[in-house]
Amino acid sequence: MTASISSNVPLTQPQASPMSFSGRRGEFLKMLVAGSLYQIPTFGFYRFWLTTKLRRHLWANTQVEGESFEYTGTAKELLVGFLIALAVLAPLYIALFVVSLAFEEIAAFASVPLILILYVLAHFGSYRARRYRATRTVFRGVRFWMKGSGWAYAFRAVLWDIATIVTVGLALPWAMASLERYRMRHTYFGTVQGDFSGTGWSLFKRGWWVWALGIILIAGLAFGSTDMYSSLAEMDLDLGEEMDGAMGAAYLATQIAVGGLLLIYIALAPLVMAIFTRWHLDGVRFGEAAVSSKLRIGTFYGLFFKTLFSSIGFMIAFIAVFALGAFVLSLAFQDAMNDIQAGEWTAGAIVISLIGAIAYLVFLLGFGVIQRYFYGRGLWAAIVTTTAVSNLPSLNAAVAAGRPSGTVGEGLADALDFNVGI
Repeated sequence: MTASISSNVPLTQPQASPMSFSGRRGEFLKMLVAGSLYQIPTFGFYRFWLTTKLRRHLWANTQVEGESFEYTGTAKELLVGFLIALAVLAPLYIALFVVSLAFEEIAAFASVPLILILYVLAHFGSYRARRYRATRTVFRGVRFWMKGSGWAYAFRAVLWDIATIVTVGLALPWAMASLERYRMRHTYFGTVQGDFSGTGWSLFKRGWWVWALGIILIAGLAFGSTDMYSSLAEMDLDLGEEMDGAMGAAYLATQIAVGGLLLIYIALAPLVMAIFTRWHLDGVRFGEAAVSSKLRIGTFYGLFFKTLFSSIGFMIAFIAVFALGAFVLSLAFQDAMNDIQAGEWTAGAIVISLIGAIAYLVFLLGFGVIQRYFYGRGLWAAIVTTTAVSNLPSLNAAVAAGRPSGTVGEGLADALDFNVGI
């Protein structure tokens, strides 16, 4: 009788708690524009305060069942970590400079050891940067934190990079799964340990055709550029006094092949990001709590085209304003413009040059604002609003543990411009 009753009782699935995002676009954009402009008079150092404000905004407006996250990091911590990282990297650059002066004949090879050292430090810094951000993230008054060795992670990453190169990218899904599993198993929410259930095989099944398409396209471009080289060489193409027809043909064919690969990469990048991001989210675990995602590929392409068209629009508007401003300045400061052309640095010439330099910085910062607005705030909001956490009550048993980590890793990743993010 008992067996009969139990067999008719339906199995209940863990209740899913959808996440939500309440941040306003205008508020984020205002902080982003103002913070970017403040970087000009502060020689870029205001970016630490800007990054902190943006992180606090994003986490504070991310909720699960009405409860928000909190980011407790400070701009001072980021600044100190960056300065420490510079102190670590400066001797490496000085050593390279000294070696280059002492052994001019091997100067080209002297940079190889430095590149290898920076490559390992980049992996080390990425792990420690994630550790820093985790220990500054709080939910329900309980801190996330990480343990594990940054050097051990870097060693694993280097071995997987070698395997990926040897297998022409085939080992990449297994590399990503292994490294993320290491990171997550060393990540804790209080006393609850994290885990990652994603596998290399599951990622490969989702994106194997992207890898196959890439191999086919690369091979096709390689053979195509070779045939093009032969055809152009037979035409005795002449592209300059120091370049004969064969060299010109090889140069042109190489440029076309590289351009083709770049266009293919740009077209496939949103697709690859979508596949990886959803696979990654679906594998996140903390104890019995699991994350699931409904993020769509169209979301990434939507953000991609918004970024592309916004960048084009900004560039057109900037060129128009710059041209008008240059015309007005040329009329108002004709003597200064003549001094610049003559190579004479008078007070007026210096002022005009400073205005030009500031305009150039505004141009670069404008693209940064567009990128961080769509791929920072836009992607964050898209991921949050399509993500749910099942069995969230199981985290009620979490007790505060761990302690804030140092800032060296974050500063090192920032100094190397390696996967720092918002």
